[in-house]
Amino acid sequence: MKLFIDKESRVGDVKKIFTSCYPFLKIELYKKSFANNFIAVKKEPLAATVRINEFMHAANEIVIDISHNVTVAELESQFDDIGFITEVFRKSGNVWIASSLTDNWTLQQQNAEGKEISSHF
Repeated sequence: MKLFIDKESRVGDVKKIFTSCYPFLKIELYKKSFANNFIAVKKEPLAATVRINEFMHAANEIVIDISHNVTVAELESQFDDIGFITEVFRKSGNVWIASSLTDNWTLQQQNAEGKEISSHF
């Protein structure tokens, strides 16, 4: 599966497409900024209405691989390459938890785990 991002794409579009593929996962995008040669993260995720190209390091269409065999770490790296810090969350019952401890899991594994855990609630 591929996620196509062009100059008209908004953060909300990316999130909607991602969640339609993985209903037990959600993705948040953050603006990458630099301070004293270190990457700083704005604490609030970018709003759904923000155009991706406002922060993108590429001028044209970008293709992000969101296939089942892509790991969370690989997905985050793809977004990092175009200028975003990304975090993937997995549904756990009624809450969303960051998948940072399981970044080596594939998107399919993460989604299956979210489905399994959420089925008990």
